[in-house]
Formats: sequence, structure tokens, C-alpha cells
Amino acid sequence: MSRRIVVTALLPQPDPEPTYPEYEDVRREARGRDAGPIGGHNIARMEDVIQRRGGDWCTAVLGRHFPGLRHVPSVDGFTLLVADERGLEPDLPERIVQARAAEEARRKEREAQASAKLEAEKRRWALVTASAPVTFSVQENTRHTGVRGPLRHVTAAVDLVSGRSRKHKAGSALCETPGRTNPLHLGAPLEDVPPTCKRCIEYAGQVRTLDAPAPPTPGEAATLRLIQSGAVFTMRPGRGQPTIRDTSQRSHGTAWGQLGRKVDAAVKRVEKKGWATVEPAHSATLLGNLGNRWRLTEAGTAALEG
Repeated sequence: MSRRIVVTALLPQPDPEPTYPEYEDVRREARGRDAGPIGGHNIARMEDVIQRRGGDWCTAVLGRHFPGLRHVPSVDGFTLLVADERGLEPDLPERIVQARAAEEARRKEREAQASAKLEAEKRRWALVTASAPVTFSVQENTRHTGVRGPLRHVTAAVDLVSGRSRKHKAGSALCETPGRTNPLHLGAPLEDVPPTCKRCIEYAGQVRTLDAPAPPTPGEAATLRLIQSGAVFTMRPGRGQPTIRDTSQRSHGTAWGQLGRKVDAAVKRVEKKGWATVEPAHSATLLGNLGNRWRLTEAGTAALEG
């Protein structure tokens, strides 16, 4: 059985930048003490000085960053002993002071950017929840996490549906399909925190309760907008059956195009859903004839705006 050998390699250290005049004398004495074996007693004394004095003092004495006793040559440890015995209190090198100030400025900038991003996410989420049919909860995925932390998902206490027939189970993330074999593990609901799952946010703006009507398809929405524009009329030609026409454009080959394009099937579909109705009184069409204008019902207006 082979034995594993661990070798500790010391990385090159930057040139020291001491701020006190005794540095060279301290280093000379430290090199003299480092001539023989270090010994456990000296190591214990070095560790005591490091713990008692702190990392900033060690950095100031050495004139460069102090990463810990195990990562510096032994002469640095003796340098700390000598400086402690002499009671020296040097200042930090200017380069390190400036580097720390720059890092602190970057940290504050990152915090400000993160805070602004969070507020923007809260505002967007508030717009979604303001028109939502139910109250949502935001919960973290406790099983998996990414470089930016675990995703925050959206759940509801009741079953919901989106689109034509996509179902969203109560208590599950909106992005999950009901038959998912490996469901998400969600934590407790969070307070005053917006979700971060983009699919959940998208579905949150689309879901409805099970008893709510389905939203119009793109074709139905186009028909509703056409009716809303005031261009759809029921026309009664002298020798023909009544037909529903889009009078915003001329027809081809029917009464010289003066009746408009035929849209019977499309208008009947939205009428069946209670989204449109025809006025009993005659009024002028956009092509100069008389007909019965179609208009949106309150439900049709809500469906179009929703």
C-alpha cells in the first residue's frame, strides 16, 4: 500500500514595505535566531503572538500580507517574536491600506447594485401580484443551489391553470409539471422577497383559477380587437342571407367589394363565449352601407385586456 506524501510549497512573497525604522534590525536578529532548529517551543510562542496581536499587526511588522504561520518562512515567525518582545506598534503599509480601501469601495458598490436589483425585482413582482387571481408564496429550492444561491419559486395554495390547459398543482412551484418524477424540495415561505425563477414569474402572470374562463387565443384576440375598432357589422343583402363582415376592407367578388370581408365563423366563436354581441339598431359601416354593428361585452373587454 503506497503512502501519500504531502509537500507544502511556499509561494514567492512580495517585497516588504515596512513603515517603521527598526525593521532591518528586527530582521537581522530574526535571521540569527533562525540559524538552528525551530523547535516546538518557538512555534508555540509564535502562535501565541499571532493570536494575541492579530493579523493586522503581523502584516504591519512583516511589511506585507500575513497569510498565516504555516504559509510563511520560519524567519518571518522569528521576526514576529522579536517585534513583540520590543513592543513595536508599526502602521500598515500604505499599499495594503489603499488596497483595502479599494476593496471596501468595490464591496459597497456591489452591495448598492445588489440592493437596486432587489428593489427592481420587488417592483416587478408587485405588478404581477397586483392582478393575480390568488395569493402567491415564495419558497426556496432546498435541494439544489447555484452560484447565486438557490432559486426562489412561486407556489399557490389552490390548483391553477394557465394557457389552454396547463395545470399547476397547489403547493408545487408554478414551473413544475404535475407528473414530475423528481419534484422540487421547497422550504418555508419567505417574507418580502421576490422570486427568482423566471418560469415561475412568467406563469404567475398567466395563471387563473379552475373556474375562470380560458383567455382568448391569438386568433380570437385579433377578432376582439377588430370588433373593438367598430369595423364588424352584420349585413343583410337584398337577395342573400345575413352575413358578418369586416367593413374595414373590401371583399373580393361580392357586391363589388362594398360589403367587406366575411368573418362569420370568427365572430360566432367569440359570441358563443359571451365576448361579443350585435346591436339591434342599424348604423353606417366604414364602406358606406348600413348594418348592425358588433361590440364587445364587458367579459370580452376584460378578456382582451387580460
